[in-house]
Amino acid sequence: MTAAAFASFSHRNYRRFWLGGVTANSARWFQYVALPAVIWELTASAAWVGAAGFAQFAAMAVMAPLAGVVADRYQRRKILMASQSLMALISAVMALVWAQGVRSPVAYLALAAAAGLAGGVNLPVWQAFVSELVPRELLLNAVTLNSAQFNSSRLIGPMLGGITVASAGPSAAFAVSAAGALLAVTVLARIESNKLAAPARAPGMRLVSNIVETFHYVRTRRSLRTAFVAAALIGSLGLPIQVLTVVFAEDVFARGPGGFGLMLTMVGLGAVAAAPLVASLGGRVPRSRILRVSLLAYGVAVAALSLAPAFVVYLLPLMLIGAAHLASASSLNTAIQLQVDESRRTQVMSLYVMVLMLSNPVGLLVLGQLVEAVGPRPAFGAYSVLLIAGAVLLQARGRLRHLDPDASPQREDGALDDAAGNDAVLGAAVFGEAARGDAAFDDADDAARSDADRV
Repeated sequence: MTAAAFASFSHRNYRRFWLGGVTANSARWFQYVALPAVIWELTASAAWVGAAGFAQFAAMAVMAPLAGVVADRYQRRKILMASQSLMALISAVMALVWAQGVRSPVAYLALAAAAGLAGGVNLPVWQAFVSELVPRELLLNAVTLNSAQFNSSRLIGPMLGGITVASAGPSAAFAVSAAGALLAVTVLARIESNKLAAPARAPGMRLVSNIVETFHYVRTRRSLRTAFVAAALIGSLGLPIQVLTVVFAEDVFARGPGGFGLMLTMVGLGAVAAAPLVASLGGRVPRSRILRVSLLAYGVAVAALSLAPAFVVYLLPLMLIGAAHLASASSLNTAIQLQVDESRRTQVMSLYVMVLMLSNPVGLLVLGQLVEAVGPRPAFGAYSVLLIAGAVLLQARGRLRHLDPDASPQREDGALDDAAGNDAVLGAAVFGEAARGDAAFDDADDAARSDADRV
């Protein structure tokens, strides 16, 4: 399994891309920890934290379609270099603004929106760029390892970011994020992709008409429609949970920025633990089954968060969330990339990101208001019920099987398969990997307690 899990690393350009990404994203987590910490310090309001998330992700959703149009006409590597440079500039401005004593939460919401605009260009192009670095038969492996790269950055980024915020202040954390983006630019400059020019028949630069055409392209394909619906489910009910764990770190367990960083680190640890197994599943386990198990596990983990009586216990389901998110995101990303024409790849990925980013801020706003109204535990409990119900509904209506284009006609057109036993085995395999890290929980928690006390 080990050789198959890391097959994409045999390609030099992919290795550079992966290593540069994990380093730059580790640095970016300093900003992801610092910004909610700053908003909480200035307002002590979950609604404000949710509003900051809304500003950033809504801006990403607005920008993603433009990125799709541009990236199918110009070299994706150069677009990534430009977007990473802009992200470095915005992080540097955040550092300067805090150092100059600006304490208006509105100012940081505006900067969060600016970061979202840059991220809206970067994210879909980054995902589509993977297809230029490996052969088609390694795409599932490369996509999964790319997801693992992002989650690997959580192993040290959030914890070090929280320590930095607590000891040196938010400006230092923002500065590290800026340096990481500049490193990504340097790495991208040394990569040679398999696609040096735009396809001869790439769609034109007409933004609105291209979005409409891409929407029609997705609407006529059942597998893409299913992937988008599942993405909206995760974006609205799963991702907001990760952002608003800051409320548990601050208000429920009183652990400050250090606790928040450790929480995000546990999410990353669960994802990294599951990544080798998920990466090796290509061609052996249907994507529909991986997604079914991961969505249910996601919902169960969120329910466990709402009930966790102590900080150490709270860390355990966060690992399960990381594993479930890695498995679901990799399955959806791969299902999309394997079923689109090259000339439409980035535009479809951009629409996918737009759906994800539109659903995420809506979920953040609602969850933030719900936390304010009824408290974090009931709010998280309600989201877990909705997440599980959404997963059950997708399965009951037979939507998930459309993610398997190679399924037999009987499976496509007949009754739902009754592979519940296989699901249990798969769940134990994927998420059992994450459980192997449980023995390290106490040591990590003790170290975090002595190192930091952050949001």
